[in-house]
Amino acid sequence: MAKRRERDGSISYLFVVDTNCYAGNFERELCAYMTGEVGDCGVGDAEAACAKKEAATLLKKYNLEELVVSVPDENGCCRPAVLVPNSKYGNDGMGKEVLLTAENRTKYHYPAYFSVGIHLRESPQADISEFLKGRANAYAAEHGIVIEGFRLLEHRLRRRSLPI
Repeated sequence: MAKRRERDGSISYLFVVDTNCYAGNFERELCAYMTGEVGDCGVGDAEAACAKKEAATLLKKYNLEELVVSVPDENGCCRPAVLVPNSKYGNDGMGKEVLLTAENRTKYHYPAYFSVGIHLRESPQADISEFLKGRANAYAAEHGIVIEGFRLLEHRLRRRSLPI
């Protein structure tokens, strides 16, 4: 489990995996398969165990346990992965998601969460990025997901009130 938790206002990075489908069905499992890390909820334990078995040497070499950080969601559950909008797709606000075109952009103007962001403490070196891409591609191939690309975003955590 990613034990390190970032403080409000700190800068971290999101290693983003862009796909062509709703990522809420697999974001935590994909993160666990790529990094060996899961959040407080425990979703992805099987994929993390698989990663630790298949790629133990590289996970240790790249120190992913320290690189991957967990961030609290709106309910206070700390997770290393978050849904990220993919700007190529839109949502009509009623759950219908489509590839955006000039003709449908106004109808489908809500974000489509087709991407997975993995919270990282620092910008990954090229060899770590290539390792993460390889793990993501392997997971996608096994689960029939199309990966459209990868991005790295700088991310500043913001303070928010949590329910008590």
